[in-house]
Amino acid sequence: MKTQNLSIVNEFRLFIVKSLMIISLIFLFSFFSCNNSNSSDTQKNENLILVCGDSKVLLVNHSNSNDSIPEIIWTWDAHDATDMPAEFVTKKFNSIDDCKAINKGTQIMVSSSSGGVAIVNIDDKKVVFYSEVPNAHSIEILPGNKIIAAASTHDKGNKLMLFDITNPEKLLFSDSLYSAHGVVWDADRNSLFALGYDVLREYKIVNEIKLVLKDEWKIPGISGHDLQKAPDGDQLFITEHTGSWIFSKKDFQFRKIDNFPDASDIKSINQNKYGQFVFTVPEESWWTYHVRFYNPEAVLAFPDMHVYKVRWFESN
Repeated sequence: MKTQNLSIVNEFRLFIVKSLMIISLIFLFSFFSCNNSNSSDTQKNENLILVCGDSKVLLVNHSNSNDSIPEIIWTWDAHDATDMPAEFVTKKFNSIDDCKAINKGTQIMVSSSSGGVAIVNIDDKKVVFYSEVPNAHSIEILPGNKIIAAASTHDKGNKLMLFDITNPEKLLFSDSLYSAHGVVWDADRNSLFALGYDVLREYKIVNEIKLVLKDEWKIPGISGHDLQKAPDGDQLFITEHTGSWIFSKKDFQFRKIDNFPDASDIKSINQNKYGQFVFTVPEESWWTYHVRFYNPEAVLAFPDMHVYKVRWFESN
């Protein structure tokens, strides 16, 4: 009887050990599967770019594009929008000139030199914010549910315009900036950087509805155009009539970008954390039919679109 009981105990112990091993293997498999899935999703997102021009914003999978033929995986056309007034649908987004992903890649900010700015959901393409901004050239989201837009040369423009997302018809604040073309929020410094015709400015937010000028620097050229953060967070890319530059927020100096294929009138410049640049250079007037990459080099063609700017799709 004693031997039989001992055998039963040993079998039970063996059953427990096997069960624990199976549970451990299931856990490890699930853990690595999740990690690999997240890694795959992250890598996939890092190969996406936003391309804007005419009345459209395109989301393109660069890694799946065939030679110069882009794989377009999402499109928003302002002319198809059903949740804006007719004037916005037919007139104010005919020349989209900036597009940025926000809120973990769930929404896109859009600005148009035809006179409009908007925020669009990725999933249902619903326009959740829109407002009139004369000759809008850039848009940025700020703390406190605020939106800042750069209004370029226009009899009602040449300024920065601040709105609350929940009350788009009310202008909270504005500040004069001739040929305003770029706005970038720096969360680490709690500062807004803004690019005008010949200056780069740094602003601070006061009482959530006012911008106060902290400093400004003369840019090395005229007709400032694009303003974007560098991946390291300590520098800014800018473009102007004669070429492109990188600005250090540590020593406040402008320098040429190492080995970058510089050109005049670059409309947009962006770099991902792996060092690859994506940029646009006009071929006719202000537009191009190609998006260019550097380090490594590549080209994507958009023969039916007047492309203005391109951005890496940032989903984090």
